[in-house]
Amino acid sequence: MKKIVALLAVAMFASFAWADDIEKKIALQELPEKAQEFIATYFQGVKVKKVIKTIDANNFIEEFDVYLAGKIQVEFDMVGAWNEISLKSKKTTMPRFIYPTRITDTLDEQFADKRIVKVSNDGMEYEFNFSDGSEVTINALGKVVEFEK
Repeated sequence: MKKIVALLAVAMFASFAWADDIEKKIALQELPEKAQEFIATYFQGVKVKKVIKTIDANNFIEEFDVYLAGKIQVEFDMVGAWNEISLKSKKTTMPRFIYPTRITDTLDEQFADKRIVKVSNDGMEYEFNFSDGSEVTINALGKVVEFEK
């Protein structure tokens, strides 16, 4: 009997280990408060089309994707900090001041002629993808770490 219980426990654990992510459509009000405030501040007046909550079945980590009008997508972590913003339309522009002033200054000084289509943030560095296919990584101090043409 102990072997059967142990075998069932192993089988149950294994099924969770290979489980897919769980995605669920949620209301904007179900986002972490910090994410709601970010949307209200930087995308004021932009219609929210849908919000998807993804739960990593292996690690039980939640992430949120917010799809806005104008083909804008914002990804948030489980506490509501933004990880990535993507602009999939030539008509939309990246909001200013969503990253620290030092980074904004570097962008204004060195990349003012480039249109940002995607920005990723890991808390230490910001990676910007431009419409011409080039990319730049800038650290929190505003220093260019890497530039790829």
